[in-house]
Amino acid sequence: MQNLEKRISLLEQIEPRRIGPIFIHIVGLGAKANEIERVTSGNREWKREPFESEKSLKDRAVNQVQPPKAGCSNVFLCY
Repeated sequence: MQNLEKRISLLEQIEPRRIGPIFIHIVGLGAKANEIERVTSGNREWKREPFESEKSLKDRAVNQVQPPKAGCSNVFLCY
């Protein structure tokens, strides 16, 4: 039993790491995956600017939201 208590104590001391942002690209059934034009998270929305790359759009969205708490991740929907 002491061994189990030690293991639990050690696990509780480990700081959870941050998980990177998660991007979900919404594509209709039978549709071809087009380039991302819009990203949303909660009630926020970012539209792709002319000549802006998908990566730049995603980076802009990530930089404009609060960082998640440890062990959590921000989720973005892409259209």
